[in-house]
Amino acid sequence: MTTTIGNTSAPNPGLAMTLAATAYCSDPATTLNNLGNGWTAVWAATTDINGNIAFIAYNGSSQYVVAIRGSLLNFSWQAFDNWFIQDLNVYKQTAWTYPASDAQPMVSQGSSDGLTDLTQLVNASGQTIYQYLTANAIGSDISIGVVGHSLGGNLATVFAPWLLYQLQQNNIALPTLFPVLTFAAPTAGNAAFAAAYDKSFPYSWRYYNEIDVVPMASDSLRSAEQLYSAPAPEASSIETTYKKLTVTLKDAIGLIADSIDVSEGTNGSIYTQTNQSSGSIALNTLKTIYPVDTSKPLTDQWFDQVASQHVQSTYLSFFGLPPVACAAN
Repeated sequence: MTTTIGNTSAPNPGLAMTLAATAYCSDPATTLNNLGNGWTAVWAATTDINGNIAFIAYNGSSQYVVAIRGSLLNFSWQAFDNWFIQDLNVYKQTAWTYPASDAQPMVSQGSSDGLTDLTQLVNASGQTIYQYLTANAIGSDISIGVVGHSLGGNLATVFAPWLLYQLQQNNIALPTLFPVLTFAAPTAGNAAFAAAYDKSFPYSWRYYNEIDVVPMASDSLRSAEQLYSAPAPEASSIETTYKKLTVTLKDAIGLIADSIDVSEGTNGSIYTQTNQSSGSIALNTLKTIYPVDTSKPLTDQWFDQVASQHVQSTYLSFFGLPPVACAAN
């Protein structure tokens, strides 16, 4: 049966997460057809730009959804450390201009760069996401949603206001409903950005696993110092090497948090998650820990737990859904 996302009484996070998970598939069109849930892929990027890619799904009657793929992060200490420098690039912030404001909204350089990549994606006909939507998704009974998991959630948080701004600037009729649903999204910007986002998107929801490290970045990364408990080893019991120092993993995470604090001071801008007053939905509130292979080194065990808490299949399971089986391309 065809369904929608973003209704105030039933935002339908299971469907939104299914679309977000489908964005990881190399052939989202066939994958959606195989799911048989009434949705089809009507626009798909021919290739990624710097690892960023998306597709547009349509329910056949009233709603289009832009689904943005998350990061293909390998869960290891080196990948985790590099993630803050590369994909998220949180140490540098840049002014947010969609729109600009005297409140000085800012976003991470990684979020800004990712947004630029998304706006330049094209399908086989050479259409961008914006061009396709303005040609096909305009009408008094049409809604447009934006979804994403992990880095895809982070980018959904900047793509949605960018898209809204473009529609307003070009005097294009706005959709009747403009929901944004993110899952495990790292922080995109500062308090001024979050406040503007919350005002612009009253129908937005941020879902996060309480012991998933990724949505702790970068506004509450120190919370990761306390993770995990048996059967996964705690960060305080694991030694690792960071900047040529032998420290515990807890201390290493703290050093990254310290460096983010310094960068926030330099930028005069502190990271703040969106949905501060409404729409933040905690998942896994019992803090369930998953089994790990105890024959592996302790660091590997810890990051295996990070992966288990973060992957798409885990978030789908929170809504009683199975993993999305990607079609072979």
